[in-house]
Amino acid sequence: MLIKVDASDFVPLYEQVKSEIRRLAAVGAVKPQDPLPSIRELAAEVLVNPNTVARAYRELEQEGLIFTQKGRGSFLAARRVQDTDRILEARLLRKLDEAIGEFRKFGVNTAEIRRRFEARLRRVEEQERKGGRNE
Repeated sequence: MLIKVDASDFVPLYEQVKSEIRRLAAVGAVKPQDPLPSIRELAAEVLVNPNTVARAYRELEQEGLIFTQKGRGSFLAARRVQDTDRILEARLLRKLDEAIGEFRKFGVNTAEIRRRFEARLRRVEEQERKGGRNE
């Protein structure tokens, strides 16, 4: 499973795991009824304590995004996948709002924010064309 976490990030690891599973569901990399890795498998893959993954799975189950069957494992739930796109979009828009707020704190005007955003977007697109990572 293509889950990435960053131990140096201020966001708790279990929240990062939850966000990554939501992202994979939103982009269709994980489909309804698809099995998720076991807690131990995912913990070993992303190099975190199994309790971290267990907490993420437990909270995702409480939210209705996944379900668990004893002896079979955890699966992506069908009924909440449609909500995932909406949740992901809201999360991304909040991040944009936060970035704009930070620019505003430093007195950057709208035209300059737009110019910087467009320059950054061009840079990312160029890196994607070259097959490189976004920085």
